[in-house]
Amino acid sequence: MTLKDLISEEDLAALQQELHDRFGLNADIMDAEGHRLLGNTWGNDLCRAIRNDEKGFGAICATAGQMFTQLLKKGEPFVEYCDAGMVRVSVPVVVDGEVVGAVGGCGLVPADEEVDEFTVGMMSGLDEAAIAERVKTVSAADEARLAEIQAFIAKRLEALLP
Repeated sequence: MTLKDLISEEDLAALQQELHDRFGLNADIMDAEGHRLLGNTWGNDLCRAIRNDEKGFGAICATAGQMFTQLLKKGEPFVEYCDAGMVRVSVPVVVDGEVVGAVGGCGLVPADEEVDEFTVGMMSGLDEAAIAERVKTVSAADEARLAEIQAFIAKRLEALLP
């Protein structure tokens, strides 16, 4: 069973866009293996630049994706950091004890912290000025906002799942 067996692609795409529009996330819908089922919605310019940079993608996005996939398989909602200092918010979809996918997104910085510009520079081919300019597009979220995002996702999934 897959997430697309349970929720139409049209409804998944609408949910993904709603998360992006409402919370400013790089929203995504994942299968049980952590692969994106739909395209990207970019919540900020920095993540897009990192993802488009071969070195940055390999050092930041790919390694974060591997860690997030391991957390996804536990079947519990989570908020976790990437090496750039931003967070992923995720709510796994569990049906009859089986993880069939997840809904969430990344690209927010915790309200009391900053994007780690130095690490982004060291782990990517992006120059300091480009990073500094793109950091301005990253939205902050406090713990209450992150919990609100997870609660919103859970409520929407409850409404969409059979």
